[in-house]
Formats: sequence, C-alpha cells, structure tokens
Amino acid sequence: MRVKPAADDLLERIAIAGNLVPLPAAYALYGLTSGRVLGVAQRLGLFKKLLDGPATAGRVAEELELQVAGTRLLCENRGGMGILEQDGHTFSLPKRSRKWLDPASDTYIGTWLEHTVTYWEWYGDLERIVRDGGSFEIHREPAEDEEYWRVYITGQYEIARLSAQEVAKAIKLPAQASALIDVAGAHGWFSAELCKRHETLKATVVDLPGSARVGREIIAKAGMSDRVVHREGDMFESDLGGPYDGALVFDILHHLSAEQVVVLLRRVREALKPGAALAVLDMFRSDAKQQRASAAAVGLLFHLTSGADLHSPDELAGLFREAGFGKPKRTKVRRIPDQDLFQAQAV
Repeated sequence: MRVKPAADDLLERIAIAGNLVPLPAAYALYGLTSGRVLGVAQRLGLFKKLLDGPATAGRVAEELELQVAGTRLLCENRGGMGILEQDGHTFSLPKRSRKWLDPASDTYIGTWLEHTVTYWEWYGDLERIVRDGGSFEIHREPAEDEEYWRVYITGQYEIARLSAQEVAKAIKLPAQASALIDVAGAHGWFSAELCKRHETLKATVVDLPGSARVGREIIAKAGMSDRVVHREGDMFESDLGGPYDGALVFDILHHLSAEQVVVLLRRVREALKPGAALAVLDMFRSDAKQQRASAAAVGLLFHLTSGADLHSPDELAGLFREAGFGKPKRTKVRRIPDQDLFQAQAV
C-alpha cells in the first residue's frame, strides 16, 4: 500500500503522467500536514460533532468553542481528502467515514487517530536521530501518566480488533489447550478472541503497568476477566510462568534488535510445553530489490520510536531457529495488508 498524489482533473492527470508536476513538492506540502490535520480534527471533536448531522463550519466552531476561520479550513481540508463531504458552506460526515469515526461502530479508530498527533513530535526529531542516532522510546512514559497510556493502548486495541478474529482463527493450538501466554499483549484482545474459540483456554497477558491497567479495563468491559488476566512486568525480566500450550508475541519485535528478539523468544521457549505453538504477528521488510512503500514508512516510524526496524521473513526464520523453534509458517492477514502471522513449534 502506498500514498501518492492524485489528480483532480484531466489536465492534472496529463501533467503528472508527463512528469511536469514537481511531485517532491506535493509530498512535502500535502504529506507534511495530512496526518497532523486528521489527528487534530479528531482531538478537537470535529468528527463527533458532525455525527449529529450536517453543519456549517461556523456552527461547528460555535459549539466546540473554536475559531471559525480555522474550523472552516480544517473542514475543507478533510473534505479534500474525502473524509468529509462539502455542500457549499455545509459539511457532513458520509457513511463511508462513519464506519471508522463513529464511536458506536465496532470498527471505530478515533482514539488511534488521536494518538497520531504525538507522531508530529517524533518526526520533529528525525534529523537528530538520523544524524546522531538514538530514538524517542515511546514506552518510557511513566505508568502514572494515565492519559498517555489510555490513548496509546486504546488506539492499539481499536486497530487490533479489526483483524483479531481472522488472526485467532488462523492460530493453531492443541484441541484442549488450557494456558496461553501473551507477551507485551497490551489490550489482550487477541487473547480474548482465542479464548472465545477455545472453551478450555485461559490467557495471561504480561505487559508494563501503564499498558496492563488499560488492558484490564478493556477486557473487563468485554466480560472476559475470568479468561484473560493481566500481569504487570517487563517481558525481559518478569517470571513468565508456565508451562503454556501456546504463546503470542504480537507487534513487539519491530521495537527490538535481532539480539533482543532471540533473548525474548528464548525466554518464551522456556515457558512453553514441548511442541507448544509460538505465534508472531508483525510487519516485515521485503527481501525484494525495492522496499514496499508501506514497509519503508512504518520501518522508519519504529526506528524513531525505539531505534529498531522491521525484520525480514528470512531473518525471522533464523531468529526462531536460534531461539529453539522450528521453521515458521506464514499466513497473510487480509484485514491489515502489511501484517503477517508466523507460527512455529517449540523443539
């Protein structure tokens, strides 16, 4: 998947096709602002207000206590992206957008969009990080910063639930599996979906205190607290317990170096029964001559936030082997195109 400029009319299509348009300028001008504007519009409550029905920018600004000129420009900007519809001075939230921006929808991702506002600060540090090294370390925030963890983990949950049923269906566990370890599982929703599919299964989610607190609330709201339990701790230091019939290591390897991955997977291997299943869900680099645009983008994002990068499937197979697991089998995730599920058995 890639993002690129699109023409509004025939003349622009011809100009783009003939390389008459300075596309680097278009990326710099419009790409720079797109994500920031979307996240700010969500944070200010603009989309929520338009759920009540069509309204002028002036009406929206009055009810949200905003400035009319800035509100109008925000609305027009989102209209240009197709997020809103504009009819003269009136704006509305179309059905296509309501699927993602209505809190009543089971595909709502508004909290995740709100969290992307913090990306601006991360990318503001890009030059220093590329020049001098280092990273932003998004997991360093103290557990006492409840709002940070609420937005971060709730947003991750909103994205996870889009694919959780599909992923849970693809994971192979023993017929009478009773115990699962979910390492750095945050919201615990993948574990919850697995427990729904296996009536004898209970899961333990190990994660940092701030993350675990939000995860408990999500699981409790779903009525799954008797099946999914959160345990506070660092995945590299805490006693993982066991033995388990299976383990989930989801969306965390991209924050780790190859050496750290081996250390973590060895710890997981020690907590598993012989022949138990390990499932890794993540985004991965391509071994092709040219990297996929989406992989390059998220790889840079993860480098900013943890100093690491995406691993390739071939690299992952070697890390599995070094940590005591068999050859992994790959499953593509349809709902999140850039995600892959890899499964292997403890040997």
